[in-house]
Amino acid sequence: MDFIVHLNELAVLRIDGEDADNFLHTQLSNDISGMGAEDARLAAYCTPKGRMLGSLVAWRETAEAGSPLLAIVKADLLEPLLKRLRMFVLRAKVRFEVTALKVHGVSMAPRAADAPQAPWPAPAGPWQVHREARAARISAPAVVGGGPLRWWLVCPEDADAAALAGVPSRQNADAWRAQDVEAGLGWVEQANVELFIPQSLNYDLIGGVSFTKGCYPGQEVVARAHFRGTVKRRAVPGVCQAGTDSALHAGMDVFDAQRPRSPAGRIINATPAGTENGQQAGEWRVLMEISLTDIGHADFRALSPEGPAIRLLPQPYPLDDSR
Repeated sequence: MDFIVHLNELAVLRIDGEDADNFLHTQLSNDISGMGAEDARLAAYCTPKGRMLGSLVAWRETAEAGSPLLAIVKADLLEPLLKRLRMFVLRAKVRFEVTALKVHGVSMAPRAADAPQAPWPAPAGPWQVHREARAARISAPAVVGGGPLRWWLVCPEDADAAALAGVPSRQNADAWRAQDVEAGLGWVEQANVELFIPQSLNYDLIGGVSFTKGCYPGQEVVARAHFRGTVKRRAVPGVCQAGTDSALHAGMDVFDAQRPRSPAGRIINATPAGTENGQQAGEWRVLMEISLTDIGHADFRALSPEGPAIRLLPQPYPLDDSR
C-alpha cells in the first residue's frame, strides 16, 4: 500500500556559515566535507566515550557549492543537541536554526514489471537526494527484494505533501516506524541517549560512519572497536506480541528465558505495528541490541524473562564489518 505520513517526531536543523561544513565534519561520525550535491549522510553525534547523543541525516539545501546544510534529527533531542554543538563553536563562523520544514515518510509498494509505474522511480539505494520546486526527497533504507520503496519528503509546512508525492495521506505513523525497524535503521531518541555506540546501531554497516575522515568526539572508541574486531553486539529487528496493555520502549531490557538472571540485550527502538495487512492488535516491531553469539540460540523475551517472546525478523543486511 502506498502512503505518506507526517513524522512529527522529526525536525530539521539548518547549519549555515562559511565554516559550517568543516565544523559539522569535526563533530559527526561521517564525512560531511566530502558530501556531494545529490548525497545525504547518516551520522552519529557522540560523547568523547563514543556513546551516541543523537542521529542525523544531513544533506545540502541546494545543489550549489557551499550551500547551507540541513539535517533531520529527533525533535525531542533538539535542545540538548543544539546546546552541546554551540559549546564547541568557539570562533567558527557557523549558525544553527530550527526550521519550520516538515518531514514526511513516503512508502510505495514495489511494482511488478507489468504494473502501472509508481509516482517516483525506484532509487538505486538509500541516502540519495532529489530536489523539486518546494521539496527535497531523500531515499531511506528499505528491505531489499520485495520491500517498500521509502523516502523522507522535506517541505514547507504550507505545502501539500500528499500532492507532491502523489500517494494517499495517512494519519498514524506506526507503519513507517515499523518499516524503519524492518530495514534495520535505528534512531537515538531521548529514552536511549548515551546507551549505544554507533556500531550497536549498525551505523558502520549502513553508511553512517567513515573510518578515513579526521577526528570527531568519540572517534578513538569507534575506530578501536572497528579495527580490533571487538564489535560483539549488533542491532537486529524483531516482532513481539506484547498485547494491547503493554508498552515497549527504547532503552528497555531484553531477556533470554534460558538465562534469566541478567538481561540479554536492550531495545533500541520499538513501535506498535498496527492492525493493517493482517497484523494483530498488540503486535510490536522492535530493533534491539543483542550479542551476535545469541542469534539462533537465545529465547528472547520482552518485559521480563517470562514475558512475551520476541521473534527475530530477517536481517536486512549482513552483520559484519569486513567491507
